[in-house]
Amino acid sequence: MFPINDALDAILLGAFLFGTLFTIGSLILGVADIGADSGGSDHSLGDHGFGNLFNVTSILAFVTWFGGVGYVVRNTINWHWSLSLVAAIAGGVAAGWVVLWFIRTVLRSPHDTLDAKDFERVGVLARVSSSIRADGVGEIVWEQRGSRMVTSAKASTSEPIARGTEVLVLGVERGMAVVEPFDGLLEQSGSGAASVH
Repeated sequence: MFPINDALDAILLGAFLFGTLFTIGSLILGVADIGADSGGSDHSLGDHGFGNLFNVTSILAFVTWFGGVGYVVRNTINWHWSLSLVAAIAGGVAAGWVVLWFIRTVLRSPHDTLDAKDFERVGVLARVSSSIRADGVGEIVWEQRGSRMVTSAKASTSEPIARGTEVLVLGVERGMAVVEPFDGLLEQSGSGAASVH
């Protein structure tokens, strides 16, 4: 199926198969959300210059295309081994660069910066997903930047809050949201406005 004429053919074909298998494996692990990557690391060796070229995805692209291009031009076009290596390196560098460009421009927007205000919980409108007991703790859920967020919560008063109730986060104490039913806040503001008139 894949003729191996000498050691160079074996190296090129091995690089192609290695890169292909590891690319498929990382795709499966990524889809299954299995992996050791925590904290959103991009596996880069540096923040500026050439350090950003060396990440797992671009290295796998280089290895795969290096092996594939080198093997194909050597065995189908019958190029000399030196020209095959030059073509293999060029193909690998081009593939790695394209993958890196795709990650930086399509998957990560350079204009999408993190702002602490975007993750502020105070003032967020949420829904109780696990009932908050009287003088106890429950759970709330809300959407923030397209993601579903969940946190523990307690009522601002000693009253229980039923599951499904819409609440407003008034503050955060030791990582726990302090909430009050939104309808109750509307009634208070309505009665306050009525007493002013």
